[in-house]
Amino acid sequence: MTLFFRTFIRVLGFLSAFLVFILLVSFLIIFFSDNKKNNNFSYSTGDPGSLNKIAILNLNGPILNDPIGDVNFFLRSNFDIIFIKQVKKLLEELETQKIKGLVISIDSPGGTVSASKKLYDLFINFKNKNSVKIYFHTNELIASGAYWAALSGDKIYADYGSLIGSIGVKGPDWIYYDNPIAISSGLIGNSIETKNGIKTFSNIAGNSKDLFNPFRPPTTKEIADLQNSVQNIYEDFVIYVSKSRKLEKDFITNDLGAMIYDSKTAKQKFLIDDVLPLNKVVNLITENLKLKDFQIIENYNNEISFLENLIYKNFFNNQIYENNNLKEQSVCKIIKYQLSSIVIQKRNLPDC
Repeated sequence: MTLFFRTFIRVLGFLSAFLVFILLVSFLIIFFSDNKKNNNFSYSTGDPGSLNKIAILNLNGPILNDPIGDVNFFLRSNFDIIFIKQVKKLLEELETQKIKGLVISIDSPGGTVSASKKLYDLFINFKNKNSVKIYFHTNELIASGAYWAALSGDKIYADYGSLIGSIGVKGPDWIYYDNPIAISSGLIGNSIETKNGIKTFSNIAGNSKDLFNPFRPPTTKEIADLQNSVQNIYEDFVIYVSKSRKLEKDFITNDLGAMIYDSKTAKQKFLIDDVLPLNKVVNLITENLKLKDFQIIENYNNEISFLENLIYKNFFNNQIYENNNLKEQSVCKIIKYQLSSIVIQKRNLPDC
């Protein structure tokens, strides 16, 4: 009995010490995160003593609404995502910096309709509230919803070889299995075979409640309703492009279409203002603002501290931290109606 009691006390002591350690580590993570969250931008180049600040905001990846849970958790990997909440925090920080101009360096295939429109609104509100010029620039890709967001800027520039455009809307695909036969690579899972094929039973109330059921074809009305939804969004997209780039709607729908263009062709078709590298765009905005001296501040994407790296690798056994599957699945579930290019599978876009 005495041996059991001693063992129990030791185990209880160990668990208590372990709990205290976890609480201490959690406190340190929160403490350092709070200290960093308002310091995303740092000096990059120029006169460090100048009060004339030009900010470079780097954004990469698909544009999505905010996930459930901690945004920073989803950003801890080489898979970049442009979350609205994260961009809003960055812009709020820039308001305290009293910047004279903003260059947004974005590489994105687009994103969901609502997120892309929210990103546009964020930049418009920031520009009007702070009376600053916003120049957009891309090194690789600015397409679809990302291009919609870029229409909020005063100018749009692209590096040589970049891809621009995809002014269109893609709704969700409806895949219909016509007379399916279950095989081992299967429709409902691996290594599942049935003698008489697959049957599905749904308990629904309301017409089209089982929308996108792959075991029945869509009705004529469902196809028309879905197309109408996509068409409404597309017409709004065209209006934004027409007003911002001063282009006729017929030219956008008939000539530009939803094609994606190289930077040289995009300039010829008035989608961008010029083909320039990022450093020349920064110089251009300082010249247009007639600044005699200036300093450049810039955010650097998703740097992970040693402490965060240690905690996530040890306590989550590398599976969540290093594996992108969870994040990619979340992205695929989030995207329904999407403004994304169907031409390019870039490094930042998961294969759904």
